[in-house]
Amino acid sequence: MNVKTNMLKYLIFPLAFFITYQAVSAQHKDIPNEMILVTEKRDVTGDNIPDRLVIKGLKYEEDAEFLKEITLYVDTGEKKFELPLSSGYKPAIQFVDVNKDGVEDVFITTETGGILNSFLFSFKDQMMKDLTVPKTVPITAQFLDNYQAKVTINGKKPWVIDLSDRKEEYEQSGIYTNGILNEATELLVDGFATLKPVSLIGKGKGLVGIQLVSGVYHADGIALVESKWSYEKGKWKLIKAKIKPLQTE
Repeated sequence: MNVKTNMLKYLIFPLAFFITYQAVSAQHKDIPNEMILVTEKRDVTGDNIPDRLVIKGLKYEEDAEFLKEITLYVDTGEKKFELPLSSGYKPAIQFVDVNKDGVEDVFITTETGGILNSFLFSFKDQMMKDLTVPKTVPITAQFLDNYQAKVTINGKKPWVIDLSDRKEEYEQSGIYTNGILNEATELLVDGFATLKPVSLIGKGKGLVGIQLVSGVYHADGIALVESKWSYEKGKWKLIKAKIKPLQTE
């Protein structure tokens, strides 16, 4: 009897420890670092039945705004998808049929220190396809002598922009000496600052993006490059791109 009692005691102790550990682990998982940021019901499969879409974010710390993980969850009723997105702030979701298959696609953006991260997915017929947003417009940009800058979109006539109203700042920063470049210096060309769905004439829905071209630092804005994109035959086609010089005060 004593032997059985001792054996039972040794069995109960690890079991109790395991139950306690499980309770602690479960309690730890309840820490509100993961939060639901967006909830939508929308037909994204084309069966005329609303699907459930949820975006969740996991914070570094409970009071932090920056999300180290952002995830899209899609429940179609038949299938469930879990798609990790980039870290960042302020995830937003839009629905637009950019691939022209008659079913709305899922367009998501997040922000990371002024950089826009964009994601585009199709779920038609219960199949997930990453449509991948277009790459930025190929741009070359550099300072010229006499306080000027040249911005060129590949294959198009370059824009020459007068920056003489900034000559004192550029002289002080060492870019110029008496209006002559001290050395060849390229401008700063950012990725998309914005990327949004838009209606394109004769081409249905597409995307329009804005890129910033800056001088010696990012706040030294020189021009914006606007580009319009259409999704055709499984890839993005650049429809139009133009340079818009920024007015200086």
